[in-house]
Order: sequence, then structure tokens, then C-alpha cells
Amino acid sequence: MSVELKPLPPAEAIAFFRSKGLATGFAWEDVWQAEHARAFTVAKAMQREVLEDIRAALDDALTEGKTLAQFREALTPTLQARGWWGRQEMEDPLTGEVGEVQLGSPRRLRTIFEVNLRSAYQAGRWERIQRVKAAMPFLRYVAVQDGRTRPEHRAWHGVVLPVDDPWWDTHYPPCGWRCRCTVTQMGGRTLERRGFEVTEAPPRFPTRTFTNRRTGEVTTVEDGISPGFSYNVGKAYLRDAAPTLIGPGAEIDNATASEHDDAIEAFLASFDATSEDRVWLDREGYPLVIGPSLFLNASGRPVALSSYQIGDLGWAAEVLRDPEEISWVWLRRADAPAKLLRRYRIGDRVVDIASGGSSPSWRISDRSMDRPLSGT
Repeated sequence: MSVELKPLPPAEAIAFFRSKGLATGFAWEDVWQAEHARAFTVAKAMQREVLEDIRAALDDALTEGKTLAQFREALTPTLQARGWWGRQEMEDPLTGEVGEVQLGSPRRLRTIFEVNLRSAYQAGRWERIQRVKAAMPFLRYVAVQDGRTRPEHRAWHGVVLPVDDPWWDTHYPPCGWRCRCTVTQMGGRTLERRGFEVTEAPPRFPTRTFTNRRTGEVTTVEDGISPGFSYNVGKAYLRDAAPTLIGPGAEIDNATASEHDDAIEAFLASFDATSEDRVWLDREGYPLVIGPSLFLNASGRPVALSSYQIGDLGWAAEVLRDPEEISWVWLRRADAPAKLLRRYRIGDRVVDIASGGSSPSWRISDRSMDRPLSGT
């Protein structure tokens, strides 16, 4: 029996979906794995108008709890009017080859609907999981037990592990196309009352090598997980909420290497995030990702801090942890799109964080000195 998806997502799911930028791609591999947490894309939707139409219809379905049938009925005539329907010849911009491809169809709209709404729901759920994990530190993998369930997902059904267990980095649903799995969160008492136990060793299946034919990137994927789904959509979303604290970098100038490293370690230690990135909740419960990646550039290499930046990390941590004021402000520049910033302030000292979209960033500034200390 077919299961009709009727999404009624939390506000976090809507925020996740709306935070994405637009990205065009000819093939589904063009936007890869965690990139989907930052960008909305539909394979072969190369016109911005088509992408915006599909995105608007999905947003409406997500926020209004519409069914697949309602989504199809609303969007199909719009795509047909745009000419994005049926089989047509199209040139692959990567190879220059021209061939017949499938554009809009009832089957494709179902895939678009299910993948995007399930990913949004699970990303939003992960944010809530992080908020309450101190009280409910365990997750249980739940698969739909019917004839359509993948045997690997059936084997994972009932796996119970701590929220922070690395197994969830690759096995947090959805784990593939049309995957209907989810997780339930619970505390120790609920675990005991329901007769569940923490899983010592989750079932493992053979791995295979997958080469992205568009980029040449080679990844190892476990059976039961579709290529492109071997990541945690919730972690990817929250990690990109604030991926880079320091901008292009600077000379260490008169600061020693020891002072440089000590300042970073002290900043991260104040958030208990010295060894790995973690989700930290501010005073109002808003999630920020804080960890070593804040001090890496886009290539993943450590960024050298100036003596000014080193000296300011201490008070930046204080501003975040115990601000006088938290607010939302718009940063508008003539040569760039406006950014919505979450602002933390103590006196003249300010930490601004631009979250979501394709270029999130941090900015630390001291208004009394009228100078930005880092970020963009």
C-alpha cells in the first residue's frame, strides 16, 4: 500500500528549506551531498524561473501541509507553461553533448516532493534533537516495516545510540531516494521503560566505491545508503550556520605561535568544543556551531590570526555567552545582497552572525574603535 506523505513540519524545517540558495545543475550529482543543505536544486532545471516556481510550490506544500497530489496539481500547469515538461533535447553544459532528457513528469515531481520535504523535516528535527539532548540523549532508528523497506534499513530498525555517536553522521535519515525512515529521541528512563538497550554494534554491510561522474570525487558508500545520501542533513545545515569565524587571514605579526594557539584553545574550551564542532545554544535557544572549523579557511587549512584578533577572542566568547542584548539586524551594502544578522552585544563590542544561504559568516567588531576585527 502506497503511503501518502502529508508533511506538517516544525518551524525549524521551514527555516531550513528557506535558508537555501538556488543552484542550477544538469545532473543530480552536480550538487553533492552536504551541498544540498545550502542550495536548492533540481536536475536539468537550468532556468532560474523554473527553479523558483518549483521552490515556491514546495514551500507552499511544506508550510501548508499539502499532499503530493495537491503539489502536483498546483505545479504541473506552471511547468508546462514554462516548457519544462516531458522529454526534450538538451545540451549537457559539462560535456557539450546533446541528448534527450526527462524534464517534468508526475514521477519526477514525486521524487522532488519527497526528497525535499523529508530532508527539510529531518534537518528541522535534528535542530530540536540538539536542543534537548541533555535530557534525551539517545536516538532510535525507525524504519517502516513493509514490503518496500530496504533490507539494510530493516536491519537498522531499532538501533539505539547516543545522539553524538558518529554512526549518525552517515546513517541519519533519509538514507536514500524515497527513504521513509526516521528517528525517535528518548531519555534513559524511557529507554528502560520500553525495554530498549543501547546497541553495542549496529549492523554493518559491505561498502562500495562510488565515483561522481561529474566531479570525479570518489566516496565509499555502505550498502543500503544511496550515493549522495551518506551524510547527516541536520549536521550539515547547522554546521553551515556559521562555518567561518575568520576571513582571509592575517600575519601573526608580533604574536607568538604559542599565544595564537592558546587563544584559539581558550575560546573553544569556553564552549567545550576543542576537539570537534558542536552545536551550542545561545541564551534564547538559537543554535550555533562552534568548533575548530571556525578557524579554517575554505580549503580546510588553519588561518593565522593577527594580534588584534587573538586579543579579541576572549571578549567575543563573553559576548556570545552572556550578552546584554540579542537582536536581528539587516546588513545592506550596495554591491552585495542584504544579509540578516543575529547580533550579540555588550556595550560597544558586537558579534554578528549571518546564518543560512550560500555565504554565512561571522563578524566581530568594536564600535568604540570603529573597526571590524574579522569576518565580512
